[in-house]
Amino acid sequence: MNRRFTRLFLTILVSGFFAIGVTNSKAQNCDIPTNVNSSNVSNFSATLNWDLDTLVHHYRVRYRPTGTPNWSYDHNVPQGNSYNLLGLVASTNYEWQLKSICSSGNSPSSSWTSLQTFTTTNFPVDCNNTPNGLAWIDSCGNCVDGTTGNSPCIPFSPTVSLSLSSLECDSISDFSFAFSQDPNEPDVSSAVFSSDGGYFDFSGLSPNDIVGTSTNVAAGGSINVTTTLQVDFILTSNKISIKSVDDLTGQILSTFTIENTSTGILIIANSLPDNNNVTSGNSQNITLIGIFTNPSPSNVIFTSNINSELGDVYSQNNTFTIQCNDCNGDLGGSAWIDSCGNCVDGNTGNSPCIPFSPTVSVNLSNTNCDSLADLSISVSQDPNEPDMSTSLFSSDGGSFAISTMSVGDTVGSATMQAGNFNFNTVLIVSSIVSSNQAIIQSINTVTGLSLGTFTISNVSGGINIVAQSVPDNNNVTSGNSQTVIFNNIFINPPSSVLTFTTIINSELGDVDTQTFSFNITCLCVPTTSTSTLVECDSYTWNGTTYTSSGTYTYITTNAAGCDSTATLNLTINSSSTSTST
Repeated sequence: MNRRFTRLFLTILVSGFFAIGVTNSKAQNCDIPTNVNSSNVSNFSATLNWDLDTLVHHYRVRYRPTGTPNWSYDHNVPQGNSYNLLGLVASTNYEWQLKSICSSGNSPSSSWTSLQTFTTTNFPVDCNNTPNGLAWIDSCGNCVDGTTGNSPCIPFSPTVSLSLSSLECDSISDFSFAFSQDPNEPDVSSAVFSSDGGYFDFSGLSPNDIVGTSTNVAAGGSINVTTTLQVDFILTSNKISIKSVDDLTGQILSTFTIENTSTGILIIANSLPDNNNVTSGNSQNITLIGIFTNPSPSNVIFTSNINSELGDVYSQNNTFTIQCNDCNGDLGGSAWIDSCGNCVDGNTGNSPCIPFSPTVSVNLSNTNCDSLADLSISVSQDPNEPDMSTSLFSSDGGSFAISTMSVGDTVGSATMQAGNFNFNTVLIVSSIVSSNQAIIQSINTVTGLSLGTFTISNVSGGINIVAQSVPDNNNVTSGNSQTVIFNNIFINPPSSVLTFTTIINSELGDVDTQTFSFNITCLCVPTTSTSTLVECDSYTWNGTTYTSSGTYTYITTNAAGCDSTATLNLTINSSSTSTST
């Protein structure tokens, strides 16, 4: 029983082993590729074809010009059903074979297929070495179109713009220049910017000082970098080197120089080679901050000269009109400083001031000696005259009746006009300083507010009136007038020529002096006299002979210049009659 079991087990074991062995042996045999042929034969390539076999891991190809002893091999042709054979020689007969390899190593493998042949063509080739291709050499010397993937270059026509942050004369301005190119333009090799005015202010600069910023776009927009412009080297007092430092990496991307020339400025930048002579599109915006100084008023011309790697030159002029701000802050405005030191005309709305020439008048209500009179003083100014600051009115005779005044007395009135405003005031004694000096206040009759004070004084030989104008935050008037009347407090001097002198000072130091004279005379006192006479036959009186009795008058002028009337009561007796009185 045990022996039968053992034999049966061995039989099954051996049979099973044998069966397994037979199966593995079939899996390790690679079939020879079938339906082998050539297609797409050109001058320098051919496509090798066969039927797909999914059990194959990879293939091996060998090929050679027909009749030559040595094979060329491609050992690792990927699984598939075709393979492009490249690097062939035009107009040459080739033979080739293919074998299958069914593992990642070199075995198991099939036998080589039978020899296959093809003959390469001899078509004309383009600049991209493509038979019957459409590629061609453009004006930049590059192979384009066809199967190159390259487009022809276009004319060199960079877009350049320059700007100044300020056009004010002699002021610091940010200087910006922007540059861009369309795809397929020739690459830029160098750029030169110059001006016929203005200058860079390098004073106080040190290496690594920041003097500007830039943004840079290249590779058709796929590269976009922002940089900080820093002083690299100070080459001379009029020339420095600038480095453009990547804000993210700290890498220096480029350098350029800026300098002052005898006429203006000069900026020179050179592009780094990039192994081609056309661009895929680029732009740069560079701003130099706070180091360019505008020239005096003028038209300043900036000239841009851009050179391509192919020798093209693009030139452009940009003209900026540099103007000064007028005194009103308007660029190129026509406002100016007048003789009063004020900004006028232009957009100010102000007119120039005119000479200081106040109109003054002085009047007395009477010119009788030793009598009380009203003293009136009027002062007016035309619009745009300098403002008055202080005034002194004096006389060489007369006096104020200060000794009769009391605080609170009304001693006069005044009318005032300033611009479009009119005021009426009364003059009130606010303080008696002494018997010869009082302070007078001008009180608005409507509001009761004080509009100003002045001092009246008796001095040796006459009077003084001192007044000071209230500041109004400007030094010219829009037109004003004042009339002050001192009612019945000025005492005329004895008979004489009375002279008033007015001295008015402007806020700008002008002085106006005027005099006014009055003949002071005393009032006439007529005189009369009466005489009674008795005469014989006739009587001669003041050149007239009277022969009859009567009352006679004679009018003449006395020593004071007034009428003098004499009355004569005359009696005439005949010589034959005797009469006594």
